[in-house]
Amino acid sequence: MYRLSAFQGSQAMRVWSTFLGCLTALLVVSPVCLVSQASDQGLDSFLKTAREWEERENYEEAQRVYQQALAVFPGELEVLKRLGIVCQTQLKFTDSIEVFQKVLRARPQYPEVNFYLGLSFFGLNDLGSALAAFEQELKGNPGYRRSHYYAAVVLEALDRKAEAIEHLDRLAKDDPKDSKVWYQLARLHRSLALHAFKQIPQDSELFHALRAQSLADDEKYPEAIEEYLEVLRMEPRFPGVHFALGELYYKTQNTSQAESELRRTLQEDPNHPLASFYLGELLLRSQKPQEALSLLKTATAGDPSLMLAHFYLGKCYLTLGNLDAALQELLRASELDPKSKHPHFLLAQVYARLKDEEKQKSHLAIFERLNQEEKARFVENAERMKTK
Repeated sequence: MYRLSAFQGSQAMRVWSTFLGCLTALLVVSPVCLVSQASDQGLDSFLKTAREWEERENYEEAQRVYQQALAVFPGELEVLKRLGIVCQTQLKFTDSIEVFQKVLRARPQYPEVNFYLGLSFFGLNDLGSALAAFEQELKGNPGYRRSHYYAAVVLEALDRKAEAIEHLDRLAKDDPKDSKVWYQLARLHRSLALHAFKQIPQDSELFHALRAQSLADDEKYPEAIEEYLEVLRMEPRFPGVHFALGELYYKTQNTSQAESELRRTLQEDPNHPLASFYLGELLLRSQKPQEALSLLKTATAGDPSLMLAHFYLGKCYLTLGNLDAALQELLRASELDPKSKHPHFLLAQVYARLKDEEKQKSHLAIFERLNQEEKARFVENAERMKTK
């Protein structure tokens, strides 16, 4: 049997209290009138009467009604299940476990009973038994969200965070809009990342590389550059640093340094999509379209979903006078990002040179509409910032 630490125990009881607050709502049906509890009443009447007491949060009376039902309908599994839940709601975990196990002896995969059994073990801090019950529920119903969630809670308490993340990943995949699941995932990933970060010696090139990546993610580019330069000083052959520096120099508009680092990247990996794109765009900007062309073609071949690579390749073809190729790439760019105005501006130029006035006007109209929408979003965001 596993036992929680004082902190984990208090955390578990908070989760348990939250669950109990929702439990009644899950069981309650539409209000019904109290009926006679005579011994000759039918099973549905017993269930309705018990539910009415549950709605009134009189769980002792509901428990008594379920016990009366069992006297008339011995071994009725649904009654036993509900009796177990009522015992659980009153924190009578040992009693509820006994009742749930009686159901499972008769029918090992009775719907939700393994889940509720797991909750009762969880309430007793018996984490091993709780996890086993949640996993048993998932064998019969792999999509049961509450079992995945509470299995993750128990696995985290057992310090098995990676396994907890697997359950939460399943929930996020099934319902990408569940913000509570994303919160739990973010919290667990952050915890694992911090733990891993602390295991790396602070005087190592690995530590500086991770710190550089973190600074780059936070858009602290000058500080990130310094960290990457330190990595190179410590280990000149550290993989990926030349591209990372090239990208940072590109973003900070340090053209000469960006070009140098990107060329070194392509010496190591001639088909690197982003390095090819960044360098191709720099060369196109420097009015070297012929040299940029092969790089931008490499970028689109390596990553067909890279909209900007298609856009600049189209622009490159337009500069070189290859209108058909320019048209193909710019149309692809507009498909990849329908909200971008820039492909439509160049498409209007292409159609103007192709003497297609109707399509020229159409793309100019799209450009103007998207431009106005962009301005409106900018104003809206500015107003929102003022109110904060």
